[in-house]
Amino acid sequence: MLAARTVLLLALLLAFALRHATAHFTPIECCSKHAQKPVRHVQSFYETPRDCAFPAVVLVAGTGDKICANPKKSWVKKVIKKLQREK
Repeated sequence: MLAARTVLLLALLLAFALRHATAHFTPIECCSKHAQKPVRHVQSFYETPRDCAFPAVVLVAGTGDKICANPKKSWVKKVIKKLQREK
């Protein structure tokens, strides 16, 4: 009985350790879809991590809203260029 408890405890600790180790490498913010229309009043932007399955640029609006956008769209490229010139 004592051996079974020990094995169970070790299995739970190992499962927790593995889960904790893989959680460290999970991207913090990924997008699941892109905005369909151009976004106005963008104050800043940043790219999602490369680990994300769906590449995107996150546009931060004046209201603080974060909108995912397709980095390949021409309107997104224009917004990025404008913001980079303003720096």
